[in-house]
Amino acid sequence: MSVCVELLVFSARDGALHYTPHGAQVIGDRHPDAVAAALAGNPPDLTVLHSTSWRYAEGRVVLTYAAVLDGTPGPGARELPEHGIARSPDPRRPSPPQVCPDAVATHAARHLAWLRETDPVAGAALAAIPSVWNALDIHIPAPAGVIA
Repeated sequence: MSVCVELLVFSARDGALHYTPHGAQVIGDRHPDAVAAALAGNPPDLTVLHSTSWRYAEGRVVLTYAAVLDGTPGPGARELPEHGIARSPDPRRPSPPQVCPDAVATHAARHLAWLRETDPVAGAALAAIPSVWNALDIHIPAPAGVIA
């Protein structure tokens, strides 16, 4: 089974959270963390890199990472609209039938908001990027699996 890393680089503009998606397959014995960092460009301004979720899609496992660089939206950044969390309507089948990119990004933003409050290391790193820190305010802090 193949494994793919999905990296969502978060930034902010005019008080709104933005994200830029990137993706790559994990080849050989490369660690997914290293693949995610490489997708971010291994920049010196990489502030936060955190695994937020996984899902099975199109015959592969997709590991989602959230990253914050300097907080400035880059090319291809899109504003994260208010969006719900994808969930299954069937309690016997935990995977939702479809998961759109905005739902994945919303989940990752909630995860970053949760880390901001519960992880002193991630919180201090996020505090260094006030535009992203403030844009996270509208997201309910929640780790994976919490539906609020």
